[in-house]
Amino acid sequence: MTEIELKLQVPAEALAAVERAVATPAAVRTRLQAVYFDTPDRRLAAAGIALRLRKEGRHWVQTLKAGPAHGMARGEHNVPLVVPAGQVPQ
Repeated sequence: MTEIELKLQVPAEALAAVERAVATPAAVRTRLQAVYFDTPDRRLAAAGIALRLRKEGRHWVQTLKAGPAHGMARGEHNVPLVVPAGQVPQ
């Protein structure tokens, strides 16, 4: 899968206007929490690889990204993580 990601920095005073502009019946808001992993000497980053564990709503997804970090698109492999009830991934 290839992901194209746009990151926008919105001034606090413009946030309400942006939220109104993108509010459509198809729009969905999802809370994301992410943790990135690397070796102590940052070998993954040096090789252009990112390993992420992210909570998307109520589900955890492990992702490996590779390719130029400065590019608009990079290769990505996602795997849903099955977590037993009451446990948090470490």
